[in-house]
Amino acid sequence: MAGKTKKKLTVTQMRSVIKFLIGVNIVLLITVIVLSVLLAVSRSKSGKDAVSIIKPDGKYTVCLDPGHGGSDIGATGINNIHEKDGNLKLSLKVAKLLKKNGVKVVMTRDDDSTVSSEERATIANDCDADLYLALHRNYAANPEACGVEAWIYSSGSEKNHAIAETILSNLEKVGISDNRGVRTGTQFDSDNDYIVIKQTNMTSLIIEMGFISNEKDVELYDDNMDDYAAAIANGIIEWLNEYQ
Repeated sequence: MAGKTKKKLTVTQMRSVIKFLIGVNIVLLITVIVLSVLLAVSRSKSGKDAVSIIKPDGKYTVCLDPGHGGSDIGATGINNIHEKDGNLKLSLKVAKLLKKNGVKVVMTRDDDSTVSSEERATIANDCDADLYLALHRNYAANPEACGVEAWIYSSGSEKNHAIAETILSNLEKVGISDNRGVRTGTQFDSDNDYIVIKQTNMTSLIIEMGFISNEKDVELYDDNMDDYAAAIANGIIEWLNEYQ
């Protein structure tokens, strides 16, 4: 009887140990899954997967111009979104990263103000900026039109091409629907120039951050805004270090 009792207790203990180990493994598995999800969400929100921002070699000034504003809403896209709002939001994020890394930033507007093209150019000239960058979003009647593009001075100097190509390349690494390349002049006349490019005294460009009329571009813009800001800021500093 004593032997049988001892054997029965041993089996019971083993079953208890197995149940305990299974329970521990389940808890650990759930913990790992939860932490992985939280880490993924955190990275997505903070943009920590973006390229690390490099440091400038000198003291530079950049004029950032969030396109449109105030009574000028710019393009109206899907879901009735206004271009001016996204332009400002992204520009402020870029400005924050540049300032954090030692670059002086002058904004043509930092709220929902109406600023003319001539006034924007004057702001850039008055602060003696090393670079003028306007951030816009494109629009087309064809909802399939998509992609990011840059507009530079019609003469298309090496410095102009370099900053445009650097920023486009960085944005492409983050993820865009299409790289539409560097364009000169305006949409209607390649020998003419947009006022903000024509009347500024420094290297100037406009980046069209996808089509506000394209569902995929709008989704990419909203989901990747922090990473786009990092890509733009990094491209600016790369260019400043090499060309200024």
